[in-house]
Amino acid sequence: MMTVTSMTGFGRARGALGERLSASVVLRTVNHRSLDVVVRTNVRDEMPELEAAVRTVIGEHFSRGRVTVQVGLDRTGGAGQALRVDAEALLGLLEQIAELRLPETVDDALRLGDLLGLQGVVVASQEETLLDDDALAALAALMGEACREAVAMRRDEGARLLVQIEAELDAVAAFLDWLEPLRESMRERLLERLTSRMRELIDAAGVIEPERLAQEAAIAADRADVAEEVVRLRSHLVHFGERLAAGGSVGRALDFLCQEVHRELNTLGAKCREVGVAERLVDAKTAVERVREQVQNLE
Repeated sequence: MMTVTSMTGFGRARGALGERLSASVVLRTVNHRSLDVVVRTNVRDEMPELEAAVRTVIGEHFSRGRVTVQVGLDRTGGAGQALRVDAEALLGLLEQIAELRLPETVDDALRLGDLLGLQGVVVASQEETLLDDDALAALAALMGEACREAVAMRRDEGARLLVQIEAELDAVAAFLDWLEPLRESMRERLLERLTSRMRELIDAAGVIEPERLAQEAAIAADRADVAEEVVRLRSHLVHFGERLAAGGSVGRALDFLCQEVHRELNTLGAKCREVGVAERLVDAKTAVERVREQVQNLE
């Protein structure tokens, strides 16, 4: 059985990517209408191969949410710099010195160390931070570890949200259980009030047939009946429960169902203005609002 998951989670992992590099991965997820991935590194140069590897692993574990990944790369081997003698520059310098025909005393004083210390003769180059296939595979493994930790946290949070959502839905169902047996008596009272009001309005205008009066009042009372709204609300609640039980990525569907439930409650409130109903209706609407807040954090 699949479970519902929250979009809030955290995970981290650290390990070697080979002999030269190690990596630390910190991953955070929050709610978002789609899957939005942000990758940051401590490397100045662009590393498209790193970002591609990270996004691939994230896509395997998450379907919704804003996922922010911080990848830190550290050198574990080598000095990080490569020294290279520019032979062409050195030979050119020696040729120029020979052409100057310097006194022997000056020529003897020149040492190789002096020449190598001149700017441009020895070139120091920073070792490039390139990830080969083995390093990318090791990074993918670290990403998987961090993702699984975040997924576990999201599932735990989803389980807590599920308990809260079911409690709120039970409150809405309890409102319908209370209202449904009262429907017929509310319709009869409404019919009596409508009949009385219509008699008052036509007294000054003349006589009207009693049958016509009763017919118009009955039509108005039927239009104010909330039977259809109650049926649709119960259907929505059943559908809601089925979606929760199925689990998986249900956040968007449940958000839509919340809107439908809220619409039916508004229609019910507009039709039914009996004393005592309004207070309970407000409680039911509040429960639905709390459900909507919670499902918006579900994947």
